[in-house]
Amino acid sequence: MANLVAEEAGRRNGGRELLLRTPRLLVIPADCAQATGIQACFDATPDYFVRTSGRPPGPDDAVRLLADAEADPDRRVFLLVPRSGGPALGVLDLHLDYPEPGAAHIGLLLVRQACQGMGFGKETTAALEGALRRCGYRTLRLAVGDENPGARDFWEGIGFAEAGRLDRGVTVYEKPLHGA
Repeated sequence: MANLVAEEAGRRNGGRELLLRTPRLLVIPADCAQATGIQACFDATPDYFVRTSGRPPGPDDAVRLLADAEADPDRRVFLLVPRSGGPALGVLDLHLDYPEPGAAHIGLLLVRQACQGMGFGKETTAALEGALRRCGYRTLRLAVGDENPGARDFWEGIGFAEAGRLDRGVTVYEKPLHGA
């Protein structure tokens, strides 16, 4: 983790633009040019979509994700690409200043099934925490559905604690960003 670098890169649409770098990954801010890479990650992780939505990923899910993000100036989508080359291996969807100023919410951190358990999710989250901390954010949040116990175990394992329950079988997790 000593080589982990995360920094604020500038501003866009009145919000903060985060540049995340990790030792093994390029974390690329996504736009329509990355739709194919995002869709490939979705297609390579069908179990997640079946478990959480009851169906495999649709052929236009990446385009829809990017269109939704483009319409929200406080939302950022990133494509996770190995520094060593090869196809994208994950996607990060982040909401800044949500649900209130000073908090960020991970809408999705998805790593291809074949790459899960290799530390990429933990590495990405550590870079994100550092970048958010440097930008003055105090809290990082996310929500996990009851149908996804592996995600619950992952987030709890890296220090997120239950902050509440929603009535739809969803647990909200939170991690304070100390030093913010």
